[in-house]
Amino acid sequence: MWTFSLLKALALWVRILPLLVVRLAAFAAFAALLAVAALAGAWGAAASGLADTVAGPVAGATAGAVMAAVGIVLWRGRTLCRLRAMQVALMSDLQDGIRTPFGPGQIRVARERVAARFGSAADLQALCRFVRHVTGLIPAVAENGGALPALPAVGRVIQGGLVDQAVLTHAFRARPENAWEAAHDGLVLTTQNARNLLATAARLNAAGWVATAALVLMLVNSLTGLSALWPGESSAAAWGGATLAALALRSALVQPFLAACFCQTFQALASGQAPLGEWRGRLTQVSEAFRTLGERAISWDPEGRKAT
Repeated sequence: MWTFSLLKALALWVRILPLLVVRLAAFAAFAALLAVAALAGAWGAAASGLADTVAGPVAGATAGAVMAAVGIVLWRGRTLCRLRAMQVALMSDLQDGIRTPFGPGQIRVARERVAARFGSAADLQALCRFVRHVTGLIPAVAENGGALPALPAVGRVIQGGLVDQAVLTHAFRARPENAWEAAHDGLVLTTQNARNLLATAARLNAAGWVATAALVLMLVNSLTGLSALWPGESSAAAWGGATLAALALRSALVQPFLAACFCQTFQALASGQAPLGEWRGRLTQVSEAFRTLGERAISWDPEGRKAT
């Protein structure tokens, strides 16, 4: 179901250009750290006597990159969550016609609006974590979702973070005093409309990965010089560098555009709907994170912006 406007999504994307520049800098730094870790892993494998085979350095580079990725997520989890929330805030306000500056002041305004809506960085990270846990179960809970999407790993790939962002967008745009309650309702609304939402997310993410593959092919020739940094004779460094650069561009620039498309679909489907008790009950039965989210919604302190 295509219920979004590409032109509207592009207009939103262009209007948050200052934030996109910040995102690009952040993800470029993450990609550079991954590249250094991958090269260290490749040379570590070479030092262990595995350089005679192509698979040895590649395996070492993969291990180094994976360990670095885990470290980045653990070390900079709040930064990644904050960047996503700032994007949600800006796009939501632009859709609602709320005045938003274009320039360096946009970042300050986005931070202020995120803090006013979601509370402290710790509260925001906790909310993102609970939402992510629940969205991973939605394909299995929803009817007619299909057996394959119900598998946690497959469901995550299909969603590509778009469902999480739609729920956060609902929590921001609903604008009650309690963002946790709004997120709780957003998860129920997502489950009610899971079939159409997951189908749209799958199509958008497929298009995103096609664009990412195209970026890899475009960048690989310009990064052939990286082969000199690789142990032995191989073009793996160029392909690895192109892949990391393309993934950074996807995270920084492509994902916000996909989110702008997907959130339009969510709003079109959920508009005028009320969260149904049947679906709330099903999520409550299968998800401890959903139950905890509801408990924190009850204990949320609007004045202190804190879930106790």
